[in-house]
Amino acid sequence: MAKGSDLTAQQVQAAIEYNRAHHGGTFQAFLRAAFGPGAAVLADSAFVRLVADWQEVNVGPGFGDGKIGPRTEAHLNIIHPKAAAAVAAATKVQQLGSILFDSWGNDLRDNNLDGQIDGNSERASDGAHFAGSYQEFRTVAGSYSGGWNFLPQRPVIVRESKTIRGSFRYRVCADIVSGAYAAAGAMSSQRSTQNIWNQFQKRGFVWRRSDSYPAEYLPGDFICTLEKGEGHSGIVVQREATRGGDTAPVVIQLPGPSTQISDGTYDPTSTNDVTRGRWSEWRITRLPKDVQYLGRLLMSKLPA
Repeated sequence: MAKGSDLTAQQVQAAIEYNRAHHGGTFQAFLRAAFGPGAAVLADSAFVRLVADWQEVNVGPGFGDGKIGPRTEAHLNIIHPKAAAAVAAATKVQQLGSILFDSWGNDLRDNNLDGQIDGNSERASDGAHFAGSYQEFRTVAGSYSGGWNFLPQRPVIVRESKTIRGSFRYRVCADIVSGAYAAAGAMSSQRSTQNIWNQFQKRGFVWRRSDSYPAEYLPGDFICTLEKGEGHSGIVVQREATRGGDTAPVVIQLPGPSTQISDGTYDPTSTNDVTRGRWSEWRITRLPKDVQYLGRLLMSKLPA
């Protein structure tokens, strides 16, 4: 569209009607406040032109229409209360520990206690061991190599053979991320990154990095890589600039063994695979931008 001063009277009226139809009085006042303290007292027409100017700068050239739709609301960088609650839930899970990534065939552990590390009997699909808890696993001393095959292979040194006892649950990345949003009342639990992505289409706004990213990561944002229904996801836990997606945000996630080995962080003797740290840099630099996504809950789609 255009800057506020270039909007016609008809375009301004259309924006006024859109904002009234899509946002009730209380929420419209909330959105006005997001544009600055002076916005609350502006006449509707002046407010629409202010919004259009803001859109041209913050959403992108050509987006200035004065209508506060999902894209504009998302770029306002408002932290949804349920997003903040999801961060708290994910943090609690990470701190409690005893969750291992459910990938028995390449985790350098003897999970089924048959005396073999990653034996044929452990080669099941990821997520196959969701039910119940497990009381022990074993590791065998040695030097191993692994990681993603499109990245340099890294060594993993296991210094001693051990039997590690506790009460362990096996999960995949989507279990941790969607479980946090479910605990916050934002969605039901989902068992795949694709399904979480689908839920964010209904409850928020999703950016694809090849199109654009917002100015900031917010706590509670959903970040993922997704291609042909397969992907990996995490939940952002720290507010900071995105630099167009070039910045790797701080996330809580459950990375698989290949990711941890490629990142140089894998320890098969660990009793917790859920991590808090930077999103893998190679996910940003080595993967196509059109498989990288960021999702944000919106107040207009999911009331607090």
